[in-house]
Amino acid sequence: MQDEPVSTAGIDRVLATGFRTLRFPPALEACFEKDTGRARAHYLAVSAAILLSLNIFYIARDRTVIGDVYSLALFVRFGLIIPLGIAGCAIVWCNPRPWLREGLDAALVVFIVGALLYLYTSSRSPLAAHAHYSLLVLLIFPNIIQRLRFWYALSSSVLAITLCAVAIPRIEAMPEPAVYGAILTLATATALTLIANWQFEHDERRSYLLNLRDVLRGEQLTAVNRDLTAVSVLDPLTGLGNRRRLDQFVETLWVARHEQHRPVAFLMIDVDFFKSFNDEYGHQTGDSCLKAVAEVVQQQLRIGTDLAVRYGGEEFLVVLPGTYMAAAIAVADRIRGAIERLAIAHVKSPAAPVVTVSIGVSVVSPDETDDCATAVTAADIAMYTAKQLGRNRVWPPLADVPDEVPEPH
Repeated sequence: MQDEPVSTAGIDRVLATGFRTLRFPPALEACFEKDTGRARAHYLAVSAAILLSLNIFYIARDRTVIGDVYSLALFVRFGLIIPLGIAGCAIVWCNPRPWLREGLDAALVVFIVGALLYLYTSSRSPLAAHAHYSLLVLLIFPNIIQRLRFWYALSSSVLAITLCAVAIPRIEAMPEPAVYGAILTLATATALTLIANWQFEHDERRSYLLNLRDVLRGEQLTAVNRDLTAVSVLDPLTGLGNRRRLDQFVETLWVARHEQHRPVAFLMIDVDFFKSFNDEYGHQTGDSCLKAVAEVVQQQLRIGTDLAVRYGGEEFLVVLPGTYMAAAIAVADRIRGAIERLAIAHVKSPAAPVVTVSIGVSVVSPDETDDCATAVTAADIAMYTAKQLGRNRVWPPLADVPDEVPEPH
């Protein structure tokens, strides 16, 4: 399968193919392993430890069935199988790479089968012919209980059955006519468990894909909603906020200004003689002019604190929380000067040969009960005063403002 980023479309394609080889495309396989690997490693380690603990119960059976090699059985079970098994469980618990995690568990099963077959073939007890029954547990447990990944389960099962086919005929007490039946029973049981194992892993992977697809669709829907929300509060031309964004901002701000005893300043900005600019240069150039003005306005504000919106046409409104009149006038004059320094040609402007703005400033103190509309109206009136006095200026002038508590901006 071709590698591609994880996506709902890619998941749909994998679901459609049926992934009969029980492998996903590399990116999706990596995602599957990342999401399930650690929990799987812990499950394999714990279940393997349970399998090892069964040695305690089988050692009593060894005394009865293969009593002539009981000392050897003790050594094999407690000197080899359990120590090596514990070491393997410790490694698997640490969530190594998938091939090592699954391979260690599969190898442990083959090793135990081989070790037990060695015991059974070493015994001369007449009951040793019945010892191989316990091998069914070792063949079923990893495929059905642990649910080794299918290809590892298949490999370990083939190796284990091969060992059985070689060793069982060598059990001295095993009647020759029973050899075929014993091997056939073990092989058939193993084959059935492999069929179930394949189905288990296929269902697990399919459930994972369905759940992951739902998660991705949810994230996509959230992203779309977030984008739509952002678009709904932004002016498409300038990228500044719109009236809706202003309402949201002020609704939160208006309560905070009383609680924090902070004033709020408003700057109403109007591009001088903008109609004649459009008539002279065209609407496309006019749009470019508004974008440039909006960018300058945004650059003069505090990120995350102040708000600039396109109020309508060539008018912009700036909201400065926690700003007294003197500081607000200073911000307004910086904006006015920066726009003039853009030197956007405007041959039809009586105020200057370049694009300029007139700015009105108003401030609402925390102890006043005026609402936002009143404050905006006051800034609008101040802006028209600036226009009447010749444009390209800020009103009120800083000289008319009494001394205030200094407010950095």
